[in-house]
Amino acid sequence: MSIPPGRTPRSAPVRSVRRKVVAGLAGIALAFAALTSYSIVLHRQTVEEVRLINNVYLTLTIGTAEIRSTQLVFNTLLDRLGDEHGRSVTREWIDAARRFRPITLRRLTYSLDTKVGELSAQDERLFIEEMRNRLRQVERRYIENEARFAQVYLLLDTGKVDEARQQIEALKRTERLLDRVLAGVGREVDRHITWIAKNAQLEGSRASLGLAFVTAAAFLFSLVVALWIHRLLRPLSSLGQAVERVARGDLEVRVEIERDDELGALAAGFNHMTAALAERDQRLIRSERLATAGKMAAQVTHEIRNPLSSLGLNAELLEDELVPGQQGDEARALLKAMQDEIERLRGITESYLRFARLPQPSPEYGSLNQAVDAALTFMASEIAARGIEIEKRLEERLGDVLFDVNQIRQALVNLLRNACEAMPEGGKLLVQTEVASDAARIVLSDTGPGVPSDKVDTIFESFYSTKSGGTGLGLPLVRQICLAHGGEIHYEAKEGWGGTFAVTLPMSASAR
Repeated sequence: MSIPPGRTPRSAPVRSVRRKVVAGLAGIALAFAALTSYSIVLHRQTVEEVRLINNVYLTLTIGTAEIRSTQLVFNTLLDRLGDEHGRSVTREWIDAARRFRPITLRRLTYSLDTKVGELSAQDERLFIEEMRNRLRQVERRYIENEARFAQVYLLLDTGKVDEARQQIEALKRTERLLDRVLAGVGREVDRHITWIAKNAQLEGSRASLGLAFVTAAAFLFSLVVALWIHRLLRPLSSLGQAVERVARGDLEVRVEIERDDELGALAAGFNHMTAALAERDQRLIRSERLATAGKMAAQVTHEIRNPLSSLGLNAELLEDELVPGQQGDEARALLKAMQDEIERLRGITESYLRFARLPQPSPEYGSLNQAVDAALTFMASEIAARGIEIEKRLEERLGDVLFDVNQIRQALVNLLRNACEAMPEGGKLLVQTEVASDAARIVLSDTGPGVPSDKVDTIFESFYSTKSGGTGLGLPLVRQICLAHGGEIHYEAKEGWGGTFAVTLPMSASAR
């Protein structure tokens, strides 16, 4: 993004590189946050399944197995109840089992009642409800069989052994049925545990694949964001190299960054800075040259003025001593030529003195259009003598400008004289004033031959002239006046005109 010298970067909406980098880093953080959240969800699912097996189904399996073992012992004792040998001991064991197995069953159902509310999955809650209902059926059978046991004991105590044995057989069938119910509950629980294990294994495989996919996606996204940030900040290396080159004194370096963010604005500002530094250096060089040229001109003028005055005085005295006649007339002609050359040299020395002793401007607010009119009035006779047509285009909206009237008038007279000398056979001269931002412009365009393109860079150098007999101080003097006012003068190529000089002056002290 290169900026021409003397111009400031255009103001435009600047996108924030900081926000882009922060957004990229935030994207990476969100990607890994999503990965972490997904891992936590998978871990919770695994923990929930393990907790379900350990706290619910393992408890149900162990409790059912315990009740079944009691039931098997109970069935064995029922087979011995009909025998007279050891009947009392058998009755004691049966009574103990009758008291123990309802307690075990109630403890198991109570445990299921407390844990079923903790289940979040609806299908698991339905399964536990079904198993609990089966165990309650077994508990109701226990209660119903208590009356039968009482009847069996009564028959045995009254000696009705055959009827008691019939009742015992009926109890055996009932108890075997309860054993099958308990066995069915155990098998259902085992199948359900197996299903949960297989489902957990399948879900674990899917979760592993999903976790691998999410991890790969997060890694790729982070890689893309890192590459994007690297590309976003890559121009900083170019800026750093350019700064090093500027530090080494290379003010022609420019940074090409076609971006609309802070780096683009920084590159534009850097280019504007280097252009301003280069222009400042050129001004310093010109100022040093002008100062050196002024000192030389003052010294040469000082050494020449006194001898020139003596030569002029002696020539006048010699002219008074000549006797009229043929030889005297020839001598008078030679003396006249000498006096003309002496006057020309005196004029050159006066030009050198004006250039060397140009005072600091004393600016005051005034009308620049009036200053242009005054310069044209002063040069009117010379312009008319050369047959030059004047066209004025003075900007009426041009307000008061801060300038030194005498110095600007002197600069305009020099420019008008140059234009007249460029059109010895007559022509057209356009003089116009313009408003450009916070500056005023005076533009003089003539129909002369103009300045060759290879000489444009040297026409403002001291003692350089394209005219025979010229001092080469006219345009440097004009430029020195413009620089003292904080302005500038440029030669421009304008279509339809031979040469154009534009004087730019700041309109206010702040712009200056």
